[in-house]
Amino acid sequence: MAAVGNCLAASLTFSLRKFKNDLVCVKASVSASLGRNEHGRLRVQAMAVDLTLSAAAAELRLLDRALAQYEDFCVVTQSVRAAIPITVRVFDPAGALLTP
Repeated sequence: MAAVGNCLAASLTFSLRKFKNDLVCVKASVSASLGRNEHGRLRVQAMAVDLTLSAAAAELRLLDRALAQYEDFCVVTQSVRAAIPITVRVFDPAGALLTP
């Protein structure tokens, strides 16, 4: 969970910098749901990641483009996602949802 959250935060930071934004801090919060597999063993069944930006959306250049592509840069999430569903949401500092 820590690796997924860190990789997504770093990828979003990278994407924002790519579009000439000043450094934006990104806070990641990750939760997981656990369940038992067909053999009764406990497994992670899904993860939910919330990313919160330190800057308001109106202050960021080409935010929509950064949000459209940052997940593709995240090696960890894309690898884990092959086995575990991961949902990601991005918020501005005021708590407004920036992604569906």
